[in-house]
Amino acid sequence: MAELNLQLTRKQQEILLRGLRYVRSSVALDPLEFSETVDQKRRSQYAEIAAVESMLNTAKIVEPAAV
Repeated sequence: MAELNLQLTRKQQEILLRGLRYVRSSVALDPLEFSETVDQKRRSQYAEIAAVESMLNTAKIVEPAAV
């Protein structure tokens, strides 16, 4: 995955991380009949979600200037 330079407010970061939790739950609850292929696909999706989550957790947090 390409490196990305993010600057987010704490609230933006929390919103995105909350959305990723829903995505992860969606992958887990997808009613597919179990097979090795389905398991590999889910593991791949979990790894991709974890990579995005890691990027968000290390994003530079910026707070708007108080006026």
